[in-house]
Amino acid sequence: EKMIKKTAQDQRLPPNLPPQDFEQLPEKPGVYYFYNQEKKVVYVGKAVNIKKRVASHFSGNSVTQQRQHFLRDIHAISFELCATELMALLLECSEIKKLWPVYNRALKRFEAKFGLYQYEARNGYQYLAVGKLAKFQTCIQTFNTEYEGINVLRSLQEKFGIDYRFCKYGRLAEGAFFRQEDENDLPEMKLHNQQIKEAIISLRMSRPTFSIIDKGRSADERSCIWVEDGAFYGMGYFASDIGFTDPTEVRDYVTPYKSNQYIMQLLYSFVEKYPGKVMQH
Repeated sequence: EKMIKKTAQDQRLPPNLPPQDFEQLPEKPGVYYFYNQEKKVVYVGKAVNIKKRVASHFSGNSVTQQRQHFLRDIHAISFELCATELMALLLECSEIKKLWPVYNRALKRFEAKFGLYQYEARNGYQYLAVGKLAKFQTCIQTFNTEYEGINVLRSLQEKFGIDYRFCKYGRLAEGAFFRQEDENDLPEMKLHNQQIKEAIISLRMSRPTFSIIDKGRSADERSCIWVEDGAFYGMGYFASDIGFTDPTEVRDYVTPYKSNQYIMQLLYSFVEKYPGKVMQH
């Protein structure tokens, strides 16, 4: 089935999309949403120029069945303006994680899969362990790969002199954390548990809190991104004539979003590139 619909500018459109949905799109950075007939979001994308990027979905000569199906599924478009490309990236990632649109596949591979956990055995000894993320267990830190987690665990073990028998990773049978160690030469419990506690505190303390201040969506506003204890907290906008006496006041202007490993990678690489836009706390 050919796409026959065209706009006045000769822009080809999907067969079920009202032309005004496309014509109202701005040529600015932001996030755009494609909806199906049931008004469910089926695709989320980000762009430096929303209109141009959306048009690129509809042009091209590929006539695969998958592409035809995708185009026929688009019944409406909406968008949200962002001040910068970075904010568009963060919003896109958050929305995909929230909505899991059927045609977004790429971001799923950036899911963190492993975590660093703290356990207490029946004998009262604390353990640190790297294992697969479990739904209802809170972990101290998440990792994309087991290797990353093991490296962090090993460096904590060395730095704080933790007995290696209390640092676990790899596939462990159910209850393996509680197996009987050789009772004769166990470290003194109070001292050992204190070492584990200090290791966890040091890991948490090493996580930075900072904000990124950049241009706004218009001349009279600025944008802000807030990172707290190494996790993306949120982003928002404030009037450009506002001056902060305390850097933490930025937090009052942000809308909270969920953080994840991929978002933090984006933020850290931006900070390396543009240190002048960063306010440390």
